[in-house]
Amino acid sequence: MVAAALVITVRLGYWQMVRHDDLNKLALNLRERTITDYARRGDILTGDGVLLATDIYSYEVAAHPKLIDNPKEQAQVLAPVLNLSEAELVQKLSSQESTVMLTLNAPVNAGKELTALRNAGKIGAIDFIAKPNRRYPGSSLAAHVIGFASASREGAYGVEQYYDEILRGRDGQIRAEADAIGDETLPFDLPQGSPAFDGSSIVLTLNSAIQNIAERELARGVQEFNAKSGQILILEPRTGKILALASFPAPDVNAFATTKIDAYADPVVSLPYEPGSVFKAITLATGLDSGKISRGVVLNDPGAVIIGGRTIYNSDRRGYGNVDLVTAMAKSLNVIASKIALATGAKTFYQYLHDFGFGSLSNVDLAGEIPGTVKNPGDGIWYESDLGTNSFGQGIATTPLQMANALAVIANGGNLMRPYIVDRIIHPDGSVEVRSPRVLRRVLKPETANAVTDILSKSILTESTNKANLPGYKITGKTGTAQIPVPGGYDPKWTIASFGGYFPADNPQYVILVKIDRPQKSPWGSQVASPIFAAVAQQIAQLTGLPPDDVRNKIK
Repeated sequence: MVAAALVITVRLGYWQMVRHDDLNKLALNLRERTITDYARRGDILTGDGVLLATDIYSYEVAAHPKLIDNPKEQAQVLAPVLNLSEAELVQKLSSQESTVMLTLNAPVNAGKELTALRNAGKIGAIDFIAKPNRRYPGSSLAAHVIGFASASREGAYGVEQYYDEILRGRDGQIRAEADAIGDETLPFDLPQGSPAFDGSSIVLTLNSAIQNIAERELARGVQEFNAKSGQILILEPRTGKILALASFPAPDVNAFATTKIDAYADPVVSLPYEPGSVFKAITLATGLDSGKISRGVVLNDPGAVIIGGRTIYNSDRRGYGNVDLVTAMAKSLNVIASKIALATGAKTFYQYLHDFGFGSLSNVDLAGEIPGTVKNPGDGIWYESDLGTNSFGQGIATTPLQMANALAVIANGGNLMRPYIVDRIIHPDGSVEVRSPRVLRRVLKPETANAVTDILSKSILTESTNKANLPGYKITGKTGTAQIPVPGGYDPKWTIASFGGYFPADNPQYVILVKIDRPQKSPWGSQVASPIFAAVAQQIAQLTGLPPDDVRNKIK
């Protein structure tokens, strides 16, 4: 008896002392459950309250097969609740794994039904927890602005990626103990885990009606001219607010799992292009603001000019003799643009380009922005001939956002604004963080901006092929027909047709840039992009009740 007692004592000492930690950990793993308490990702809304992104709850349902004695019976009652086949459930419930996932997306009413089945004793060893799933009520509306949240709830592209940390919140944990068969949570003295903190909601600067106008007219224009794609950007020039940002084609954001990932990249901020003659508005502004040319200057156009050993021609290969600035812009003369850049001088010209924001990030609050490319004297890749070609938007790479924001500098009287797309952030505690306009720097003197506006407004009226005229309103703008660079030169067939402008000319409220890629029916910006600009501008004026010029002038 003493020997037996000694053996038992030694054995108990072994289990109680030597194996204590191992056994204690094993016991905890058997009875203790840790379940993720998911944070709700913040909503994304337009400035006028239209919901673009939100979380809708469904249930994750998991089972512990080793604790289930009747997999077939449980499968029968679970199948209609989870919308799964009995055969599939029997297979999962008969697994040798300690835990198997039955479904990640049980319907929202499954929670109540599963609770009732558990209380009735019809199921056991089943865990279920509500999990939010990202949904986009507008499908493709503002798709490139929004981006998407992946299955792992991480933001990708657009606002979802840029503001991911603010939107996602922080998941919590629920800790509890289960009974012997693993299906009841018992109120033992265990820590309750950490609470979830919901994400903040974001209100965009977008206006849903203006966004719809831009998307509708862009799709119509791309289809009418058999183009490959296109973009429209609408800015408020005095603040930098983005009122609409549209790219076509646009993906259904809800179908991100089955859509090619590059379809969500936003061409407005991430796809560089050579802007073509729209850029002449910038060249004109640099010449006037630097004092190298005057408003009333007359320049001679012999039809060609040689810069750095390269001969630059007008698009029609014609010369127009002595012309003023209005005529030069109306006929979009490459020779005159080159002469303005020559008069300005390389150092001053490129300093202005950088002041306008070309070649650097605008720091817009959208993911994926690129800086574009501006070659500079002395950097080893710049040649003197670049001064001429850059003056009319060739050999320089910009994004549609940079181009539109540069036009906004002229429209607002000379200030470069930081463009932004989030107007305010609403935190879970109800506090609101409002984003304000920010001036980055002054680029032009107000009188220069006024002079450029006057010249471009008059040139539009005299450009016979232009279709951007807006009855009742004086507009300012410039067409662009840009070649597309390919290895060894430029594509001989395709162009990018664009129009950048703003209205009303005397008090600009909206900057609109229209860009159409590879149109087949016509290569010209005046024929392709200009009518889209006019259609968008007219509908915006009607939507907002903007009085025509004569009415506003009478009120003044």
